[in-house]
Amino acid sequence: MSLHKPKPAIEPTDVVTSIFTARRDLLMIVKSVVAGSGFTVEEADLLISLFGVRELGWNDLPHDRDCYVAFKALEEFLVHNPSLLSRRIRKLATAKPPLVEVAESEAGSGLHFNARRVRISAEGIRRIKPVWERFARMSANLLQGLPPHLLEAHYRVNDEISARIRARRQSAKDFLVNA
Repeated sequence: MSLHKPKPAIEPTDVVTSIFTARRDLLMIVKSVVAGSGFTVEEADLLISLFGVRELGWNDLPHDRDCYVAFKALEEFLVHNPSLLSRRIRKLATAKPPLVEVAESEAGSGLHFNARRVRISAEGIRRIKPVWERFARMSANLLQGLPPHLLEAHYRVNDEISARIRARRQSAKDFLVNA
C-alpha cells in the first residue's frame, strides 16, 4: 500500500514567482528568435512593440492616430530593459534607412512641449516582421498540445494580474503588508 501525500495548496507567491521563472526561461528562447536579425533583444522588443501598434492593431500601448507612441509610454511598456531607451531609439532612427521615425509632441496632445514620439518606419516593419513571424512560430511550437481551456485560463490569469498591477501602479505600497 502506498501512501500519497496531498499536494500543498498553491500559494500566491508560487503563482507570482512562476511568472519570473517563465520569463527567465523564455528569455533564452527569445534570444534564439532574435538571433541573426541584427537586433539585440531590447531593440527587437522596441520594434515589435511599435510593429504591434502600427501593423497588428495593438491598443494596449497608447498611441496617436498616426501610430506614434510617446517615449514615456514606450518606456513603461517594454519588457526587456527599458533603460537607455533614447539611445536605442536614436540608433534605430539614424540607421540607413531609418527603422523608426521620431517626432516632436503635437500641440494639445497632453504631452510636455519637448516630449518626443516614435513610430516604426516602413523599413523597420520590413526588418522586424520576420522576427515577429519566428516568435509566432516559436509560441505555437511551445504551446502545442496544451488544451484550449488551459491556454484560455493562463491568458486570463496573466491578464488579470497585469490589470491589478496597472490599476494600482500609482501606489506600489498597495501590495505590501505592514509597509
